[in-house]
Amino acid sequence: MNAPFPHDRLASLAGGSPRPPRNILLLAQSFQAPYRVMRCAAATGAKVFLFCNDEARSLAVSRFCAGYQDFTFEPEPTPEAAATQIEAFCRKHKIDMILPADAIATRLLAGARHLLTTPVFPIPDLATFDQLVTKDRFMEFCRANAVRHPEGHILANREALIAAIKNGCIKLPAILKPINRWGSVGVVKIDAHNALEVAATIDYAPVLVQDFIEGVDRSISIFARKGAVHKQVTYCYPDAAFTFQREPELARIVGDIAANLKLDGVFNFDARIEADGTVWMIECNPRFFFTMDAAMVAGANFARVETAHGAQSHFAKVQAGPDGPIITVADGQLRQPEALLKHILRGRIPNAMDGKMLLHWLKDPVYFGLAVAGYKRRWNSRALERLLAAGKRAA
Repeated sequence: MNAPFPHDRLASLAGGSPRPPRNILLLAQSFQAPYRVMRCAAATGAKVFLFCNDEARSLAVSRFCAGYQDFTFEPEPTPEAAATQIEAFCRKHKIDMILPADAIATRLLAGARHLLTTPVFPIPDLATFDQLVTKDRFMEFCRANAVRHPEGHILANREALIAAIKNGCIKLPAILKPINRWGSVGVVKIDAHNALEVAATIDYAPVLVQDFIEGVDRSISIFARKGAVHKQVTYCYPDAAFTFQREPELARIVGDIAANLKLDGVFNFDARIEADGTVWMIECNPRFFFTMDAAMVAGANFARVETAHGAQSHFAKVQAGPDGPIITVADGQLRQPEALLKHILRGRIPNAMDGKMLLHWLKDPVYFGLAVAGYKRRWNSRALERLLAAGKRAA
């Protein structure tokens, strides 16, 4: 079979191309982050089809889903079995590009793309993905490469954690984390006053215990090709309000990591920055990231295969980088609808980007209504999903 992303097809699908992808296949094992990926993929002008499991089928409710096919991620199919199903769908529906919408889908494609003739969106190889994807492996990577990272160690389970606290083996305050959950799920701070009480509530294993670093949280997301960064956005996300701002030292560290590992694809890094500017790397997500729809509204669509072409909004700028021009999102702020409502109720005036973010959601009214009603968080109805997605199943 051909290479996973032949150079001629990469050129024809990249930003300077006369024709971007017309049909995209999105592999999705979950629903929250993949919804953002789907919206960003649709914003390229392509029709977006889904390979999804039961958990992700609610994505078919969206008006931006052109059709879906059920696909089993667990137990994980063999690369050969996955490639056979994917290729058959791609041929039938004239798919131009395959995108993985979450970590499980990314890992699956990393192992199967050598068997595919349909181009796959740039992703890391399997060894690089596994080196970065969990918090403990990323911690080991940082130690081995002299990248500043909080000291930490792994405990087998809640009982081992409680014993370590009682024996004075944990320096407090500390941060407790699961090694493989996304975002801040399961992350909690403990101190001398609440350590045993909080430890008793931990419902995951193993437990990563890290030193607490006083400072502010920052995230940086990049799109890289062979180690060269072509897009980057740095932000924080308190209370559903995105604040974009430059962090040159963080960008330098991440640029060095990308160059050293010759990274391909989209990567999201979390960091902690002390008052004196010292940067501590925390974790890496070698996949599309949860907040990419906000980055797209601000001007940087990470679902588009491209090098820098120019600003897509007054937030996005093109600046010189060590390996060529980089699309960056400049200083500014935009709010998700819930944050915007709070902002207005406080008597404050929305900015232009707030309006664009709200319009982005209102373009998908059924899915937006379900999200506002708390669908998937407070309630769940397979029957409703099937009713709303009737007719969307790809023939």
